[in-house]
Amino acid sequence: MKYYTLEAIVQGRPVKLKRSMFASRSEAVNYMFDYYEAHYLYNLQVRDEYPIDDNKHRIEYYCNFNNRFIITRN
Repeated sequence: MKYYTLEAIVQGRPVKLKRSMFASRSEAVNYMFDYYEAHYLYNLQVRDEYPIDDNKHRIEYYCNFNNRFIITRN
């Protein structure tokens, strides 16, 4: 069974998330947007996304305001 893990940098600092495992990549992305909104970051936009180390299952999403998150399929 595959699942997705999530790591995040919020305003330049790594954060520990209450939930870090998801059934799908889109569920993890939606969780991050909800997390950012709950922490008063309303204008968040994904600027770029790319695989880390040519691994198509580990994607880093760069956002504005020094925010980014990484979703990995396990």
